[in-house]
Amino acid sequence: MTSHTEGKNRRERLILVLLVAGLLSLFPNLNLFEFRGEESLRTIVAFEMYHFKNFIQPTFLGDLYFNKPPLFNWLIILSSFVIPWSELTSRIVTISALALSLLIIYKFSFRIFNDRLTALFSALIYLTFLDILFWYGFLAEIDVTLSMIVILMIYFQYFGFLENKRSYILLSGITAGVGFLLKGFPAFVFFGLTYISLILFTKRFKDFLNPYLWISGITAVFIPLVWIINTEDPKGYINRLFFESLMRAEGSTDLSKFLIHLIEYPLLNLKQMIPWSIFGLFLIYLIWIKKERFNVPTDIKIILLITAVNYLPYILAVESRGRYIIPLFPLIAVVLSYMLIKINRENIIKYMIYTASVFIVLRFLVGFIGIPIYMEKKASRKEVAYSIVNQVDLSKKIACDCYMEKSVCLYVGFEKNEPIIHPKYVPNWNYLITCHQKEEVELIKEYNLKGKKVYLYRR
Repeated sequence: MTSHTEGKNRRERLILVLLVAGLLSLFPNLNLFEFRGEESLRTIVAFEMYHFKNFIQPTFLGDLYFNKPPLFNWLIILSSFVIPWSELTSRIVTISALALSLLIIYKFSFRIFNDRLTALFSALIYLTFLDILFWYGFLAEIDVTLSMIVILMIYFQYFGFLENKRSYILLSGITAGVGFLLKGFPAFVFFGLTYISLILFTKRFKDFLNPYLWISGITAVFIPLVWIINTEDPKGYINRLFFESLMRAEGSTDLSKFLIHLIEYPLLNLKQMIPWSIFGLFLIYLIWIKKERFNVPTDIKIILLITAVNYLPYILAVESRGRYIIPLFPLIAVVLSYMLIKINRENIIKYMIYTASVFIVLRFLVGFIGIPIYMEKKASRKEVAYSIVNQVDLSKKIACDCYMEKSVCLYVGFEKNEPIIHPKYVPNWNYLITCHQKEEVELIKEYNLKGKKVYLYRR
């Protein structure tokens, strides 16, 4: 075995260690970091589904909920059979999806380039994007799980279309249908724009009439249709999901606002992909400014086109958020990995390994040190919930109409082993958790969450 081969094998083993370490870095103090944002919403919906055995129609505090399909909630429920209800119950869904994404990215990259080092770096780059490693990679939000579904779908589309594998084309439709169950119409947008990109690049325009593509598309629609026709209000549900998607693609008649978005959104995306966006800018400098020779293979050109076409709806929509393009991060990771390795600059691979290592060490420090410090300074919803639990008789009926501080109601529900829902569904409640002052009922305690008030009443 040559010294070059030994060095390459050593690097591959080191990257494998970094991938495992990166995933493990997400776990320290995971349950100490309280639910934030939409995490508690996703978990409440799942908790109510589980308790009331209504797995078709999501509810939130007892009200019918139409903003998202139910797949993410189903996955949380599956997790609850192994992990008792807590932050970890919901967040393990995202971490598991992230781990599966790394495997798919590795397989996708290796199948294209037939090089383990490039494939392993593709996975490592995705894992260590700033937004993945330090935020969305562990939160109980849908985006990273959708990213896993989308890269799997594109895997089937890419090889199914280019290698004329009909089974893969059909599998891409099934995956798109599952993606709809996760987040609605965005899955169909990724599905359609990816096939359009492939047809345009290859100039196989007859494939617009390819029966397998159409069967795949029909399958993608049929899968969520089976679910949605069994909900309480199928038409209203579809309208709501469509409206949610339309909000993502909404333009602006204000030209200045649109032009600002054209500048700010790419900058936001570059920040999301630190540190590898810096490496990417270095690549651009070498190729465009220094005129360094670099042969861009066809596969990279196709992946870049797929990425660019799928990026268009978000760069054109002024209301787009950075997390909306997380499903494109795996493709960007594959491109960066290949180009950084092939640029063949002195010590570039060493710098890549050092950079990933530093970020993973920082993530461990955030988990072990940063999260406890942050939670000490933050107004704790969990402490409020535990105080409420000590003030009430859990055997009696408790209601909640505090939508803004839903995490408090969720934590109380965990302790009571049943969801705390709106008082209109519990007319004979004994205790009420609310964000509003009430008359003609006894105030037990008022909580101040740094300006936000939560009241506990008894009657």
